[in-house]
Amino acid sequence: MTLRTLQYSGILCLLVLFQACSSGRSLPETTSPQPDWVRSRPVLPGYYTGIGWAQKTSNIQQYQQAAKQNALADLASEISVHISSNSVLHAFESNLGYKEDYSSTIQARTQEELEGFELTESWEDQGNYWIYYRLSAAVFHEIKERRKNDAAARSAGLLENALVSREQGDIRMNLVHLINSIEAIKNYLDDPLPVEFRGETIQLGNRIFNELTSSVSQLQITPHQQEIKIKAGQEIVPSMLNFKVTSATGLVSNFPLVANYSERPVRNNRARTGSDGSAGFGIDRVRSIRNSESFAVTADMESILAEAAADPVIRRLVGRLSMPQGVVRINILKPVIMLYSKEMIMGEMLPSGTLGENFRRNALEAGYEFSNNTGDADFVVKIMANAIPAAESGAYKNMVLQGNISVEMADGSRIYQREFEGFRGSHFDFNRAGDEAYRQAARRLNSSYFREIDEALKNGL
Repeated sequence: MTLRTLQYSGILCLLVLFQACSSGRSLPETTSPQPDWVRSRPVLPGYYTGIGWAQKTSNIQQYQQAAKQNALADLASEISVHISSNSVLHAFESNLGYKEDYSSTIQARTQEELEGFELTESWEDQGNYWIYYRLSAAVFHEIKERRKNDAAARSAGLLENALVSREQGDIRMNLVHLINSIEAIKNYLDDPLPVEFRGETIQLGNRIFNELTSSVSQLQITPHQQEIKIKAGQEIVPSMLNFKVTSATGLVSNFPLVANYSERPVRNNRARTGSDGSAGFGIDRVRSIRNSESFAVTADMESILAEAAADPVIRRLVGRLSMPQGVVRINILKPVIMLYSKEMIMGEMLPSGTLGENFRRNALEAGYEFSNNTGDADFVVKIMANAIPAAESGAYKNMVLQGNISVEMADGSRIYQREFEGFRGSHFDFNRAGDEAYRQAARRLNSSYFREIDEALKNGL
């Protein structure tokens, strides 16, 4: 090779290198060989391991953090939840089917509270980032024992407060303290928790569970009347729906209750018992067209949980308990109407009144009854109507309806009246024209007049 050729080749290499640098392109990076722990999960006696992966993006911090979270989740999944037969979770699982809720939640919480783990290694290639954590099983269990003992001490103190509250008859605070007590050990419901309490060794979680179920089962909610009678449309006052709450300690005051009415939701469905252990509920108006409805009152555990500020896991747990309930049967008496209908065409009585029949059908569907006996009636409905001739249009006969429909109370006081105006009929025959005027009035009765009458009847009860 000549000197000129060597000089040319050297200059060409420099130009290529310069061009690569000036265009912002770098030479390919070298990557270390993929480690064994990326290809297959390592097994280290005495250690929990966690492997996390994330796809690389332009945000280095973001993908590294994602890989870290995945590794911690993997690490937490290795720490299995073993349910001891002496644990409170075993009692809840046996009684309430709670295991699945707890197991999934405790694994997520384990990930949040992991400490003592160490970064073993990380590895990356052009598009992926991997990270490897390990945690000494001995370190993990030492930290867990310390936390568990601290939690058990707090829980035992709250259990003491709960028992004192129950001895003093304050069942609401008894339940609040019990819920707080079990919440204090919510991370250790799968473990036995032996502690010294009131001079004896107890399994703390089981004792709290037993006290909680005992407090709830001892509650009794008793209605003042198990059955009441009421006319549809009337109000039910709180003295008729009065409930008393008792426990083994006697009357239970300041205790929250929640009511459920089978017909519909009611306003003000929550109340607290007074000093006499009772609380009343009201219904502004019975609207049901059925023969009976029920009004049930239960312990308002939702309010107690809100006061205890319970963790969602504990809320679901306590929510599975069967609450005491008191029920009142409401027998609904239908209002009775006496219907007087006088429908005529040019002064001649019609054999069957169109307006009267339409009113009767609407009223029966709305839950009213009819009687021909004035003494039985709550209301008297009067329909007075007469179709009379109006100006003729050629061969057509025109008829216009006159009269009104009115409603009176049993004592004779009038609560509704509507004049028949604007109802006309045309035909070659007077009677056919009169029938058309009545049909127009019947359509208006069905579409609007009856709703007005129904409201007046209900207000009149």
